[in-house]
Amino acid sequence: MNQLLTPIRHHPRETQSGVLVHWHTYPGSFNGLSLQEDDLDCGDFDLGGGVRVERKSAMDFNLAIMDKRLFGEVAKLKSSADRVVYIVEGDLFTGRFHSDPQRMREALAWMTVEQGVSLVPSASEGYTAELLFAMANTAQHGLPALPVLRNGKPFDPRSAQMYVVEGLPGINPLLAQALLTQFGHAGAVFAASAEQLAPVIGLPLAQRVRKILGAPYIVKT
Repeated sequence: MNQLLTPIRHHPRETQSGVLVHWHTYPGSFNGLSLQEDDLDCGDFDLGGGVRVERKSAMDFNLAIMDKRLFGEVAKLKSSADRVVYIVEGDLFTGRFHSDPQRMREALAWMTVEQGVSLVPSASEGYTAELLFAMANTAQHGLPALPVLRNGKPFDPRSAQMYVVEGLPGINPLLAQALLTQFGHAGAVFAASAEQLAPVIGLPLAQRVRKILGAPYIVKT
């Protein structure tokens, strides 16, 4: 992963937690990680990019619902960050003497649907450390480009032409359909000049497509 642009800020109460112990124990797994202790006004971790995280055990999360502490916490977090994430460690749904299943469902619905707060389960403090590092990278750098997975080769002409045109660099299904609609068949798309392709997919992408199609094929020996 990339070097974090800003440190992960954590509340002093997390200094001796299993999360920080995990980070310090396995530094090779967290290249680019830097930490900064900060007396955050709310939440446990600030990941950068406007993302604030509250970490709770399943028991504490249940108790926060029952004593209505959760609702004030969420309001304060939302006033301090663009995105709020709760990481809950342990099993939320195992019956406990202090839990009320109906209130639990209502609180989860309120948090996620009405308040737009993300709730992420975690099996342990170590797993939370892994999650936080990945989330900080995404918050600060965005997701890496994901490979496009293509299904098996189709046999009918229409689907086969879509499949072939989608194989061009930067061409997604919508652009492939637009090209085939404009040019009538895959052969015409492949024969078109950059200037002819540009009205459909834009000149930079059209030039890129033509560069690939016109590049000599070199046989490896």
